[in-house]
Amino acid sequence: MKRISIWMLVTACFTILPGVILAQGLGGSGTYGGSIPATFAISNLTNGSLNTPLATFGALTVGKAQALNAPTPLAFRLRSNASYILTAQIGALVGMVDGTKSVPGNADQAIQTGDIGIGFTTAVDQTGASVSGGGSGTITRVDVIPTGYDVTAGWPTVTNGDTPSFGATLHSIASAVTILSGPRISTCGDNSSTDNFLVVTMGLATMPQYLTPATTFSGTVTFTIAAGV
Repeated sequence: MKRISIWMLVTACFTILPGVILAQGLGGSGTYGGSIPATFAISNLTNGSLNTPLATFGALTVGKAQALNAPTPLAFRLRSNASYILTAQIGALVGMVDGTKSVPGNADQAIQTGDIGIGFTTAVDQTGASVSGGGSGTITRVDVIPTGYDVTAGWPTVTNGDTPSFGATLHSIASAVTILSGPRISTCGDNSSTDNFLVVTMGLATMPQYLTPATTFSGTVTFTIAAGV
């Protein structure tokens, strides 16, 4: 009888334990949430702040049958997860005024913003592997450059040594003007990624002439990327 009692007690203990284990495995849940804002970024070619000189003309030495003075253009990167516009605007003018280009005449003239042409000197680079509609194969995206700002075929011809008829000048961007627009740029990645951006290249050009001497002249062009229409 003692052996039977011990066996029954052990059996009873094991029939209770599974119930205890099941009680400890009851489920639950937690919630999460967030948002993804429309985001736009502009940077230099190393993903740093865009504070590189746009053009350094140096001394505009007058010569004979010269070509335009066109310093090395500035290239920079654009990113966005929504349609965008890129605007440009001049500011902080020193030693020059905002105005139309110099023209033949008997009045003394100083350099003006209209004497300096501006434009995209190289086609927009859309070849990033993480660019919407871009990449190394067939490119379906379309980024629009307004009339006058595309000088990928070259700057206009100089006639009689005067300021040529630029399609667009710094005078054209006296107020903020859209110079490029298009659909969403980036499909993924962040501001350190190596393949999710457009590269745009902007240049300035001017004609050295017998304009009123100025020890120095300078200014800024502010580029801003924002939501498109």
